[in-house]
Amino acid sequence: MNVACLMLLCGAVSVLPVATILAQEPDPLPIPSLPEEEKNVNLFDSLPDGTNESEELGDSFVFCGQEIDFSSKRRKRRMRSELSVILRSSSTLLQRANYYFPIIEPILKHHHIPEDFKYLMVIESAMNPNARSQAGAAGIWQFMEGTAREYGLVVNSQMDERYNLEKATGAACRYLNAAYRKFNDWVAVAQSYNIGQARIGSELIEQKVDDALDLELVEETNKYIYRIFAAKMIFTTPGDFGLNENLIYYNKIRRPAIQRYQQKF
Repeated sequence: MNVACLMLLCGAVSVLPVATILAQEPDPLPIPSLPEEEKNVNLFDSLPDGTNESEELGDSFVFCGQEIDFSSKRRKRRMRSELSVILRSSSTLLQRANYYFPIIEPILKHHHIPEDFKYLMVIESAMNPNARSQAGAAGIWQFMEGTAREYGLVVNSQMDERYNLEKATGAACRYLNAAYRKFNDWVAVAQSYNIGQARIGSELIEQKVDDALDLELVEETNKYIYRIFAAKMIFTTPGDFGLNENLIYYNKIRRPAIQRYQQKF
């Protein structure tokens, strides 16, 4: 994946300039290791008998201010599948989010990026700032070297700013803004982070769909956008999924001892 190969799930901003190279195929979405005490949570264990699983999800969902239609059984089935994946490591992710979200939210706002894109960071690296994919994507936003340089990061033998939280977030924002200027659709922007702007652009033309969510892409990219939706749904209302909301206030996470830089954004 390329723009995004995760540790929870994928990673690597792989959109190099079109004149340079097209994005590679996305890597499989990894799942982070879990603490021994963490248990799997079945989304529907606590539903009353006779409750329809599809109805429980509702028919709409808002992402970046855009209403997502979940009235079809196909979309609900995909959403349920990705909810189950996120729930497998939800406690660990909630703990990390409590630390990292307050750091990156002001940067997203500074660059006029919808706050919902913080959930992309969740599935890219499981919010592990030292994450590195087999394809070479690195950092919490999983940039490939070429893409990192394209969006203003220094990557050389002496310094790798992909591991700098603030700077990498600023670079991700520049990527997202560039993609939005191209697609004017935040769903397509999120998909492009996984598989590249050139690929999404060509698929929208070839498949002749009005809704980017209807694109049939490689399976990992099909899963990717629903996993972002699932992360938002779980993190927004953890109590609805049987999670201990106190985990949100876990305060023992410490920022890694990575090199800091004077320029924040």
